[in-house]
Amino acid sequence: MWFENIAKVDEPGPGELMEFTRGVETFLGFVLKERHDFAFLWEDEPELWELAEEDMIGKIPESTLDQHGLRKQPLKFKLRVLNSIANRWRRIREQFQVGTLRRMLAAREWFKKIVEAIDAVLDSLIDAAGGAGGLVKEFKDALRALA
Repeated sequence: MWFENIAKVDEPGPGELMEFTRGVETFLGFVLKERHDFAFLWEDEPELWELAEEDMIGKIPESTLDQHGLRKQPLKFKLRVLNSIANRWRRIREQFQVGTLRRMLAAREWFKKIVEAIDAVLDSLIDAAGGAGGLVKEFKDALRALA
């Protein structure tokens, strides 16, 4: 879904990392938009509807990206795992519709898994960028805490 194109790249690098951050932002926007499926996130704090963006990826030296597993095969693996988890949403949604799955429990579990996969890349990226991108991570962490 959000990471499908970058998960297919044989030797991902800085361009795919920029796409990753956009994908994370799109994913977070999806969670915000799909109020029905993710209502459990907003029960206590409905005003948590802001996203932040900070783009420092282009300034990170490739050697630093390599040290943090953010290029080529290590990044390819992370992106494919992330894409695999993201694509499970379609199946979960179908099961919701036929009534074979409890909506809140399934949405909560899927959300936790995809956030963990996002963390695998985002934490490395923030470390490589010397802390840049922290606002996106803080927002994502806040959402995870609500789940």
